[in-house]
Amino acid sequence: MEPMSDIVFVGITVAVFAVIALIARGVEKL
Repeated sequence: MEPMSDIVFVGITVAVFAVIALIARGVEKL
C-alpha cells in the first residue's frame, strides 16, 4: 500500500473518533 493512502486512512479514522466523542459529549450535556 502507498504511504499516502495509509495517512489518509488514519486521518479519516481519527476524524470519525473525534465526531463520535463530540456526539457523546453532546448527549451527556442533554
